[in-house]
Formats: sequence, C-alpha cells, structure tokens
Amino acid sequence: MIDKILHIMKGPKGVLTMCIVSFTESIFFIIPPDPFLALLCIKKKISELCKFTLLCTFYSVLGGCIAYYLGDQIVSLSQKYDIKLINKYINDIESLKLKIDNQTFIMMLTSAFTPLPFKIFCISAGAINVNFVDFIFGSILGRGSRFFIFGYLGYKYGHDFERITKSKKFNLIMIGLIGVLIIYLYYKWN
Repeated sequence: MIDKILHIMKGPKGVLTMCIVSFTESIFFIIPPDPFLALLCIKKKISELCKFTLLCTFYSVLGGCIAYYLGDQIVSLSQKYDIKLINKYINDIESLKLKIDNQTFIMMLTSAFTPLPFKIFCISAGAINVNFVDFIFGSILGRGSRFFIFGYLGYKYGHDFERITKSKKFNLIMIGLIGVLIIYLYYKWN
C-alpha cells in the first residue's frame, strides 16, 4: 500500500491527489494531507515546495469553508424542521458563540496544529456561526504554517520525515499545543 502511494505521489497525479486529500480532509476524510505534501516535496526545489504548500493550504481552507457552511446549515435546518436533537442545545450554541466569537482567529490558528481533526473545528465554527473573516484568516495562517513545516520536513529530510513525525519530541509538541489551547480557553471563559 505504501509503495503504491509513493508511486502515485511521484507521478503526474501526485499534486492532484494531494489537493483532493487536502480538500476532503477538511470536510469528512480521515487521512491528513501532510504526508502527501511531504512526499511531493522530497528532492524538489524550494519554489516547488512553496507551490505545493500554497496548493495544499488553498484546498484545505476551501474544504474548511464548505465544512463551515455545512455546520451552519445543520443548525439552520434543525431550527427550520424542528429537529429536537439539535434544537434543545440552541441556547448552549448561542452561549458558546458569545464566548468564542472574539477568539475565532486564535482558535483556528491553533486548531491547525493540533492532531485533532481540522474538520471538527470547521463544522463547529459554522454551527456556532463565528466570525467568518477571522475563521478564514486563522485557517489560512494556521494551515499554511503547518503545511509549510511538513513540506519543509519532506524537502529537508526526505524519507526520514516519517520518523520525525512519529518521534516523542514531535508528539510532545503537538500535545503541548493542545494543552496551551485548553488552558487559554479555560482562563478566557472563567
């Protein structure tokens, strides 16, 4: 399976595959685009690294916008058709919106670096209808930075990048980011 993915990523369909994975991962797909991007960047020029990172970021944020819209529509349709499962939480959703709305940029920026699925943040942002401009800018900066890091790891370390992303140090950094986000939100909301 890994050999087949490597073969695809080295071929003419590699960029298309990365873009599709990046787009769908922000909505429903479970496999993140980071490894695909890193594979594309192995033994490439820095200009290609930048091009691939921009493409990956663009399609990820575009998918995130669709996920935002889906989250918004879920709540709207539940109100329109009186879906009790969601409607009984409308007051909680409004309360959460008041707490989060001014923090949308930092939430999306931070969420891009956590191992938690980006789609959860995007759909939730739409469900509580947070500031869309902050959502976009936080997503672009967060996802773009994350993808540049992964692309650079592929560019710099080649096939060893997988070992780096599975290292304890890397995982501790990711867990630390989640911890910082939780602590920030705890103190902000209390």
